[in-house]
Parts: sequence; structure tokens; C-alpha cells
Amino acid sequence: MRIKTLQLHKRDSLAYKFIQDKYAVDLLNKSFALSDGTTQSFKSEIWAALITTSFVKKPTFDINQLILNFKNCVEDFKSVPFELSSNPAKASLEKVKLLKGGTATFIGVQFLKNNILEVISIGDSNLFVLDERRQLNSFPFNNIEMLDNNNYFLNTEQLLKSKINESFFYKKTLKVQTGDQVILATDALSRLILQKPELIHEFILLSDFDSLHKFCLKYWNKKELQEDDISAIIIDFQNTDSLENVQPSSDFTFPVAKQEDFVPNSNTINTSTKFTNMQMQEIRNQFNGVASDFFEIKKKMQLLIVLLISIVSLILICLLFIFWFTPKQSNQEIKTNRKTDNTTIQKLTKKNKSLESEIKYLNKELKNKTLLIKQPSKSEKKEKEKKIGKISNEVAKERQRELKSAGYDKIIVDGKWGVNSEKSWLEFQKSKNN
Repeated sequence: MRIKTLQLHKRDSLAYKFIQDKYAVDLLNKSFALSDGTTQSFKSEIWAALITTSFVKKPTFDINQLILNFKNCVEDFKSVPFELSSNPAKASLEKVKLLKGGTATFIGVQFLKNNILEVISIGDSNLFVLDERRQLNSFPFNNIEMLDNNNYFLNTEQLLKSKINESFFYKKTLKVQTGDQVILATDALSRLILQKPELIHEFILLSDFDSLHKFCLKYWNKKELQEDDISAIIIDFQNTDSLENVQPSSDFTFPVAKQEDFVPNSNTINTSTKFTNMQMQEIRNQFNGVASDFFEIKKKMQLLIVLLISIVSLILICLLFIFWFTPKQSNQEIKTNRKTDNTTIQKLTKKNKSLESEIKYLNKELKNKTLLIKQPSKSEKKEKEKKIGKISNEVAKERQRELKSAGYDKIIVDGKWGVNSEKSWLEFQKSKNN
């Protein structure tokens, strides 16, 4: 088999190292794979490279086993260290893309004994078979409408969530003959060939990068070829095996498009602009990408709205329960309670006043009793005088002088005879008798 791979990146990518299409070839297994990484997903070129390499090493056409193999590739994809952009705005967009995962198309083939060709694919990449009679057959899409209606792609996050199943895949066994040519192509080139099948003859004759470059520029400028990465694998049944890669050199870049300010005027306004089918398809693809992003945002917003409504509803229900189960008082009960409160206040006020009057009365009584205790009554005075005995002032003075001379210094000679004088006098008399 003679194998020729052809690749050219889109002009917006500038350099070949940014191409998102990837292919893999294994001559020992006679297996080939081609994948188109989608622009809207995160690092899709790495994901495309992983799935194509995995397939050609261990080709399988059992869909369940293939899905399992691709799941293993997801682990490799997530283990690759990704560096986010230093630009905060780009970094935030890359984080959103990272959450969505990598997305790519896939088509893989293997040549078996007796010229049997097994094909399996997912996405909008296509296979063409050009036989010796120069008749062209295609799989899985036979026209542009079928290709554009494809909605299935290989996404890393959907694989992990087991949302990709057998219905996503196209699978077929073909019989090929010596001299047939098999072409695997990504969507942009497939769309051109389906629209103009005769161009397949021009394309398979491209032998070097210059001819490929001119071919792409020619149909890009005619707006017949979509502005996208162009990739193909041409397999020609020959007795000898060979592999030829047609791709840009490392120093090749497309010129940077000049950004010009647009100033509308009567000459630039054209109300009858007509778009080619290719332009309309490109617009549709861009619109679908934007629409899918908005749909994801809309789903998240709907979820947030549902959560907010649920929280508000719960709060309202709690308030209703509190209001409903709180016992209500009638107007009559409220009036009765108010009267009872007023009566109680009046009673307490009266008690307070009575207590104040009692306290005043007790205070007066206490004062009177203390005065009575301090000042002895007349009867008490008389009794004391009887006990002491009534003596004249002169006798009192004589006794006081005797007591003074006997050493009773506290005695005052004033003619006043009291209890203390009497007590001292009695002690003095006892001491004399002894």
C-alpha cells in the first residue's frame, strides 16, 4: 500500500503547530485513523492525537470495547499538564472550556485479509472510495445535508458520564479491489468533495506542499472550501508499502491579516449581499457553536432560578405555618385581658399605699419606744430616789469629801447625791467595817 497524508492548517491559525486535526498510521496493523479537534473545546488537538494513536495500536470495531479504550484515553488527557493563558480574560474562557472537556470527530479503518476494509466513525469526518472505473462512493455521508445534520462528537466529559453509546457510531465492512483508492477526510474537505465530486481527481494528484497550498488557497478564495484545517489520508493499493507526508515546513506561516477600521458610507452599504453555500455553512457552524454555549449558560441559569424559587417557597411556607398555628385572641379576650391588667395594677397600687402608711406608723412607734427607753418615767425616778435615800446637800457634800479623801477621785463635791455616789459610799462603809 502506498499511503500519502496531506495537511494544511487554516489561515487563522497562522502556523502548522496550531493545527487541530490529527492522524495516525500503523503499517504493521494496516490501520489508519483521522480526527478533527473542534475549535470550541479545550486542547482538542491533544484529545485528537490520543484517540487516533490509541486506535491504530489496538484497532477494534467492537463499539463497546472502543468506547472503553477511549475512556482510558480520557485519563491520559486529564493527566496532561495544561498551562492557562497569562491573560485573565483568556484564562477564564479556557477554564470554562476545560470544564466542558475536549471534543473531536473520529474515523478509523483497518485492512484485513481478502481485501476487506473495516470502517468505524463518529462525527462529520468521511471516507471516500475511488474505484478503477473512477466511480466515487462515500461513507457514512453521501451528501452535504447528511454531513451537516450530524450531531454526534466524541467528548471527554460525555465519555466519563457514559453518555456516549453505540447509536453515536457509524460502522461498515467494505470490499475493495486492487487499484482502488481510499481517502479519509475531515469535514471541510469532505464537504467540498460531496459538493463537487470531480475535484477528488485533482486532489489525489497533489504530490507536494506547494500544490496542496495552491489547491486550498484556490478554493478558499472561491468560498467553495470552508476556512478550516484541511486533512486527508490517501491509501492506494500497490504491491509496495510507502508513506509520504505532505505538510508545511516548520518555518511556514500565513500572513497576519490587516485589521482595518470600518467606516460605513453609501458606497460600502450593500443591501443585496449574497452568500455562497460555503459561507452560509461556515456562518451556521459559528452560530451553532455560540448557540450551544448560550444553551449551557441558560441551563445553569434555569437551575439557579429553580433553587432561588425553592428557597423563597420554603421561607413562605415556614412563615405561613408560624402564622397559622399561633393561637389567636378575639377582641373580647383582648379587652378582658386589658381590664384584668388594669384591675391588678389598681390593687397593687392600693397595697403599695397601705404598706407605705403602715411603714410610717411603725417608724413613729419605733421612735416613741426609743424615747421611752432613753428617758425613765417619773415613777422609775421616784423608786430610784427611795432606794438611794433622800439626803440634804450639806450631808451630801460631807460624804463626798470623805469619799474624796478616801481615794475616790471620780467623786465630785457638788452636793448632788446620785446612784454612783451612793454606790461608792456603800463600798466605803463596807471597807471601814472590815
